[in-house]
Amino acid sequence: MPAPVVLLACGCFNPVTNMHLRMFEIGRDYLHRIGQYEIIGGIISPVHDAYGKKDLEAASHRLNMIKLSLQDNDWVKVSDWELKQENWTRTRGLLQYHQNHINAYLQSENNINVNEEELNWMPENIRKRCPQNRGVTVKLLCGADLLESFGTPGLWANDDIEAIVGQHGLVVITRSNINPNEFIYNSDLLTKYMPNITIVTEWIRNEISSTKIRRALRRSESVKYLIPDKVVDYIHTHSLYGSQHTKYVTPNPGYPFITPSPTDVLMESPSSNNCLYICNNNLFNRSSGLIMNTVESFKNHSQGPVMKGPGQAVKILPDKSGSRQVIPKKKETSLERPACL
Repeated sequence: MPAPVVLLACGCFNPVTNMHLRMFEIGRDYLHRIGQYEIIGGIISPVHDAYGKKDLEAASHRLNMIKLSLQDNDWVKVSDWELKQENWTRTRGLLQYHQNHINAYLQSENNINVNEEELNWMPENIRKRCPQNRGVTVKLLCGADLLESFGTPGLWANDDIEAIVGQHGLVVITRSNINPNEFIYNSDLLTKYMPNITIVTEWIRNEISSTKIRRALRRSESVKYLIPDKVVDYIHTHSLYGSQHTKYVTPNPGYPFITPSPTDVLMESPSSNNCLYICNNNLFNRSSGLIMNTVESFKNHSQGPVMKGPGQAVKILPDKSGSRQVIPKKKETSLERPACL
């Protein structure tokens, strides 16, 4: 019989994105497909304000945005337990708290001594979906970048990594340019608990990140379809992340549709004043008004840079001395009609 599992994702959710929500769907589908686990619920736990990350929005706003994003979700809930603590909580303690309280709830008879308000994060119908007297495992749902952070010196304690992977387990959603299997192979500690690490390949690439969302909002760019619509409305209502009250891009002069990136380069169309053109077998220069009866006469006239324009039926190359030479076609024909611009 498949083991009952609850997926828990923790982090800043600053703001929550569609990719955060997709991770739960991707993880559940894969674990059900391999037949070893039954996913009976999901939990999102935003980090405490004391975590102190740059640009971290207030916990009250982040919590409200997650609640809005989950209004139509029937199996994932948000937990505000960490936000009620005096400080931020290590991931190990977060997993243990939720796992212990879920199992205590399932083992209690008739919900005696159960504080419903304290357990408002509990996935709905969890008792109906979990076989009696079977322990539930809370696994950490994360991206491959979090897995690689285990190798950052001083960021994680080895005891915490061992408890997280050994006692709970990981469900890792792959991302581009990151090879979680290679990282696991290079880590003796992770290799030891490899059976508890489930790698889920995301074949439909979606590289949405909260960092990119915040950048777009600061620039008044649209984030529709990247985060839930209700979250978009909330952000603009409260002017979060440096956004404006409008949900749409304000056109800038010269850019009628989008806000330009700082790396954009403007490309000017050819000006009629700078073109060379041929009309009735005569070569003209629009800027100087110069008229030459033949293409060959232009060769003798111009010693400077030559600009080519549309419709020019000549080939101009520098010779050994650096002078521009016009190479006529072997068989010259007259133009039956003007090739004027």
